Amino acid sequence: MNRHSVDCCCGCNETQVLVSRPRGFASMAPERRAEISSRGGKAAHASGKAHRFTSEEASRAAAINHANGTSHKWTAKEARAAAMKSAAKRSRRDQVA
Repeated sequence: MNRHSVDCCCGCNETQVLVSRPRGFASMAPERRAEISSRGGKAAHASGKAHRFTSEEASRAAAINHANGTSHKWTAKEARAAAMKSAAKRSRRDQVA
């Protein structure tokens, strides 16, 4: 649950705490999410709408991004910050579960 503190709407200087609960996929058990995702992937492949990249296609796409300058070049500082942010998210998620 996420807690948000907001000022009272009547201007009385009191603070109210609003609690929001996860909705949609966030409220489901990981096994249930995986089951739904699996069904979607199988349906996409069965209907011919999904595409599985070969390693050559993936390499070619990455090379194009690098050539266009659209791939992100991480500095050591950015990489550390991203890793710490990701670890913090995992820690919060594990505490809730």
